[in-house]
Amino acid sequence: MSASTNAHMRNFDSLTSGPLEPSAKKALTSLPDYAYFDSTKLYHESRSARMLLDSARASIAAILKVESEEVSFIPSGNAGLDLIISGLLNASTTKKIISSSVEQKAIIERLKSFDSTLISVNNQARINEKEFIEKLESIKPSLAILQFSNHEVGTQQPIHPIYKKCQELNIPLFVDASMTAGLVNVGNDWDVLLLKPSSWGAPIGLDVLVVKKNIKFKSILLDDGRENHKFSSNIFIPQAVAIGASLEALNQKRGETAKSLSILIKDLREALEKIKNIIVLGDPVARLPHVLSFLIENVDGEFIAQNLSKKGFAVSSGSSCTPDAIKPSHVLSEMGYPNQAHIRVSLSFNTTKEDIDDFVVALTQTLNEI
Repeated sequence: MSASTNAHMRNFDSLTSGPLEPSAKKALTSLPDYAYFDSTKLYHESRSARMLLDSARASIAAILKVESEEVSFIPSGNAGLDLIISGLLNASTTKKIISSSVEQKAIIERLKSFDSTLISVNNQARINEKEFIEKLESIKPSLAILQFSNHEVGTQQPIHPIYKKCQELNIPLFVDASMTAGLVNVGNDWDVLLLKPSSWGAPIGLDVLVVKKNIKFKSILLDDGRENHKFSSNIFIPQAVAIGASLEALNQKRGETAKSLSILIKDLREALEKIKNIIVLGDPVARLPHVLSFLIENVDGEFIAQNLSKKGFAVSSGSSCTPDAIKPSHVLSEMGYPNQAHIRVSLSFNTTKEDIDDFVVALTQTLNEI
């Protein structure tokens, strides 16, 4: 990902969108003509296309240390989330779910259709681990859902103890890791995993779903065998190849990139904490390396976002899951900050210390203009 979307704009909203990673762009522009053929047919070009798709799938599986048949490409966004939750519950005899109260808004809304229990969080958006485990034991749901890290403030969740209890009770755990941007080792403490390739510089439109072989999944769509029986549609193969290529490129320098961004976020956090009326959100240590959110007391988040844009910085404000007008975040509400609009910064992979310093200056100028 590049820090600049054009000559004047620096992208501090990389989790939402950004320029293509170079290897992804190369994959999209240099593939042979057969990459655009239907990979389900039997003729030569189709078989060649299938080999490209299988290779992309295998490269992702190797990085995640799973088997290729456990990896599927599905639609991104709300459609994909609905496909996952519905498919898991469709394979279960009961429809009870336990989830954190700060999952993506689309998940929270979807769970209203089922017998769901939401677990509270503290003022850093970390779940009440004890409460989650007690509810697992008492309710014995057919599905547990927990984000790897919070999509708005970056706080990482206690995945390991939750997964351990889920394994003990034979409850599948769906971990939403869509905001990790490939920068964090997601490990193996999950049964179902969701990744968002556009967050690491792949084209927008497809997400990566991983379902371990022992987990029951029954798609609500017509099952014709495509995408390991998860999604009945042809996949745009150049996009799948771009996803695999960009993840491979990132994986080669993941540690270095994560460390660099973590230092920049630390610098930004320290600078923001010195500015009057700013509340920096989320855990300062157990967090994503590239995400930082803050709110400014009694100041409209939309005003801040628009004025920062005029000064050359793209940031996210309001609920990160709400695509239309800026709305108060359900995450902040659960954290104890109701009716507040915040600013979320998610750094691009090539963000520099100069970018951070310039951002602090631009923010300070914006506040002085109020």
